[in-house]
Amino acid sequence: MSIRTSRYTVAVLALLVLTAVALVRAAGTGSAQEIVRLADGTAVAFATPTFIQVGKRYAFTWPGGGPAQTYTVKLIRTDGWILVDVAEENVDPAFLVPGQTPTRWLHAGLAISIQEMRPLPY
Repeated sequence: MSIRTSRYTVAVLALLVLTAVALVRAAGTGSAQEIVRLADGTAVAFATPTFIQVGKRYAFTWPGGGPAQTYTVKLIRTDGWILVDVAEENVDPAFLVPGQTPTRWLHAGLAISIQEMRPLPY
């Protein structure tokens, strides 16, 4: 075995050791899935998207899936909650009082998609 081969072998071994040390250090700093814990009494708030405006219609898509649901915004709070008129396509008309549209509170910060719709023709 020559000196040249022995230097090459030492260089390769040193490179392997340095790589192994770097991998061990990187593995110790975190994991693929981080765990986040909230202290007791902690609240998480999602603000109302700033583009939402009172009187406009929006189609909301929710994390559970399904088709978008259309609502007209009546009142906006800054903590994500909005008061809306429920569109007729979202409810069974048999359960409605004639001439009245039900209202409900929605948390707009939890929607996965919000699309502005054209105004109704009336």
